[in-house]
Amino acid sequence: MGCIQSKGATANHEQTTANQSAAPLFLNAQSPNSDNAVVEPCTTADASTVELEEMQEARDSVGSLPYSSIHGSAPDSGGSLPLQQRPGSRGVQFGGVDVQTYDLPPAPSEEHSHFLLQKSLPQIPTANVELETRAAGLKHIGFGPLKKENQDEYFCHVGGFGGQKDGCCYCIFDGHGNYGRDAAQFCRQELPVLFDQELRKYYAKAAAEGVKDPNAKELIEPIISDAFVETERRLHQAGINVSSSGTTASVVFQNKSSVWVAAAGDSRVLCMAQMDNQWKVQPLTLDHRPSRRTEKFRVEAAGGRVEPKRLPSGKTVGEPRLWLAHLPSPGLLLSRSIGDDMATSVGCTARPEITFMALRPFLDQFLVIASDGVWDVLSNDTVAQLVGDAADPEAACQAVLEAALLEWEERLAADNISIIVVQLVWGDLLASNGSNAGFRTTNTSTLQSQQGGRRMLSPANSGLPLAEPSGEALEEIGSNKWQLQGQHHAGNAAALMAAAT
Repeated sequence: MGCIQSKGATANHEQTTANQSAAPLFLNAQSPNSDNAVVEPCTTADASTVELEEMQEARDSVGSLPYSSIHGSAPDSGGSLPLQQRPGSRGVQFGGVDVQTYDLPPAPSEEHSHFLLQKSLPQIPTANVELETRAAGLKHIGFGPLKKENQDEYFCHVGGFGGQKDGCCYCIFDGHGNYGRDAAQFCRQELPVLFDQELRKYYAKAAAEGVKDPNAKELIEPIISDAFVETERRLHQAGINVSSSGTTASVVFQNKSSVWVAAAGDSRVLCMAQMDNQWKVQPLTLDHRPSRRTEKFRVEAAGGRVEPKRLPSGKTVGEPRLWLAHLPSPGLLLSRSIGDDMATSVGCTARPEITFMALRPFLDQFLVIASDGVWDVLSNDTVAQLVGDAADPEAACQAVLEAALLEWEERLAADNISIIVVQLVWGDLLASNGSNAGFRTTNTSTLQSQQGGRRMLSPANSGLPLAEPSGEALEEIGSNKWQLQGQHHAGNAAALMAAAT
């Protein structure tokens, strides 16, 4: 596959392609010294099993959309055994979304630790459909008396990830605690690299053994799950103090129309579909709070305690938190994270919940990954409208940031914010925009700094380093264009919809 070149990238095309083929290329989203905003153009489930109470607990993940629901839980333990060999594993599928479920430890049968909301949509054949993937990322430091540093990190890589020409990876890490920034930076540097390496090994072995469908969801899931656990192990080896510090992690791996979402924490992932000129939001994650009933079950089974913070007067305030059985620590608002050793001793886990989704051509048009600095003040539907109204992913990131900051200003403090927007431009849209039928990918880097509110851009090497540059943030403009079945299809969405019925 060749390259779709960004403006001004022609001269660096050959060098970029050579760099991509020689080694995995990664983008470290921002330098340690820059905390300003930085844009990086880079089988049907039984709905009766859904508990109304848990739906209400899902905050605005549910939204106001008339979606049906499915359940699933994620691995809390177990190694890299194939899913069908793992004890207590089972799967559910609904409208193109699969969630592998695990009962380790077993939860009450009427409860599940994860549900998704999705409207049943007509299935469109993906053969002969062309897609261009565009991605942008941004992070911004919060403000207030307790905000001295930005503990958010993100990673964005378009094309070539895992040794796959169509492989893309997007990650967000939101640190917390005194050493949360160190934990987030370490995970951003380690987890994508580790995941990339393991994917390359897997795909090479699958090719050698003639695996019929190397992108089968159950074959990729153990790789990404184990990458989380191994990253946590390496975090301990690195000597970072994570007794009461850690980070969330949300990782999206896209290979053609297949998407895997792995999450530990509350950095949410959404998919946006356009139907009847309206944006329909499909949450691909559910926040990991101790108050979620099966999360609470796991914590209490491990000897932990889940209750709100208690004041000296005896009054309780805020959301339920995770505590040691007989001590007022650590008071964590998360039930899954990387790090947080004290919380891990009573049931907090780095094992992510994993969701698989097959993208639906011409319907699914955006993926949004963001930290709780966005979701604490903006609803899913609001974010979807902002993203859908923007001209491109970079503008979408900026629009969400500005809207979130406006809401935070009324509270006289703001959390750190990070966001990635992935635009999915399907074949008929490409044709209407005059794009040619060639299949090309490029990653073009620029350096960006903030001076007086103006964005300053300057050329940089096209190779993406493993380590951050000092001082300024590295910005990547990435574009990945691919075609299923190797043939161009000039038809529109209506034609494909007709073929599906």
